[in-house]
Amino acid sequence: MAAPNPPGEEGQGDTLLLGLGNDILTDDAVGLLAARRVAELVGERVDFIETCVATVDLITVISGYRRVVVVDALVSADLPPGSRVRAMAEELPKGFGYRSFHTLPFSEMLEIGRRLEMDLPEEIIVHGLVVDDPSTFGEKPTPAVESAWRGWADEIAQMEFDQALPDQP
Repeated sequence: MAAPNPPGEEGQGDTLLLGLGNDILTDDAVGLLAARRVAELVGERVDFIETCVATVDLITVISGYRRVVVVDALVSADLPPGSRVRAMAEELPKGFGYRSFHTLPFSEMLEIGRRLEMDLPEEIIVHGLVVDDPSTFGEKPTPAVESAWRGWADEIAQMEFDQALPDQP
């Protein structure tokens, strides 16, 4: 993972499109797949980074941007696979984020950045696609996720970047 321009350096844009996921885990790759499509649609109007790092490592990735649009897989017991969720970072539940001994919830990661007086974004928008199987090794999403991710990516491009889409056959 490499930033187009290191945070705070000349040439860095105001907006970061951040795709999260893991290419070798079936549905977990959906954040990367969708973010790649959004980046293709909106072109150079945004900086684009894709990564599989966990939340605590994201502080330095998002530092220096005014606006960040996060695209990621979402696990939910309440919503069916293929459901789309959009939330501002401050609207996320306190414990939202990756859960392991090596990571922190998203809200705690942002709090650490604030306490360290880092240059964090004014606006962080999180787009999640509810997935069925984020942990099985495989290079293809499950059927529900496969049928939903392109339309979800197009929706993100339209909603967040006012991107008109090419005519669909």
